[in-house]
Amino acid sequence: MIERIYALAEPYWHTRAGEIHMPESFAMAQRLLAALPEADPEIVLPAILLHDVGYARVPEETHHDGLAGAPDGWDADITRRHELEGAALATELLTSVGYDAAKTARVVEIVDGHDSRPQALSLEDAIVKDADKLWRFTESGVRAAHAWIGRTPAEFMDYVATRIDDWFFTDAAKALAFESLAQARSCAY
Repeated sequence: MIERIYALAEPYWHTRAGEIHMPESFAMAQRLLAALPEADPEIVLPAILLHDVGYARVPEETHHDGLAGAPDGWDADITRRHELEGAALATELLTSVGYDAAKTARVVEIVDGHDSRPQALSLEDAIVKDADKLWRFTESGVRAAHAWIGRTPAEFMDYVATRIDDWFFTDAAKALAFESLAQARSCAY
């Protein structure tokens, strides 16, 4: 089933480096699930695949509004709009494949608030939030995101290194952030 959801979600990833971000976040979610086996992969994996699909329904020229000089986040209205659009699209896509209604509701709840909601509603939500942010610590994440906030790659990596304790909910994600950042620092930008 997850392969079907992946295939349905993929066409909505082609904005904001989503075609790179989503598969890498999916891989991070899988690693977090291995470290946290009590979490439900039937919630986490669809949620990470669908968390940013809403950007496909938000005008592309607004995707980076408010980023330059605002390293802590995106324009709140754009962030919220992509969550709402993503929740609607997640409902449509999961319903189209006959996904369990109770699980669909949990996935949609995660998508609808994955960036704007400061707390995690569940372990599954925490894993999705963590896997989403972990991409910023990877080589490809640094290559894409540093320019979004008007920093050099080195400045960006220094900045995200200071946010590990604030951004991540799980110890497993914190460890992956340090590991990913060390690998990213070894790359030539």
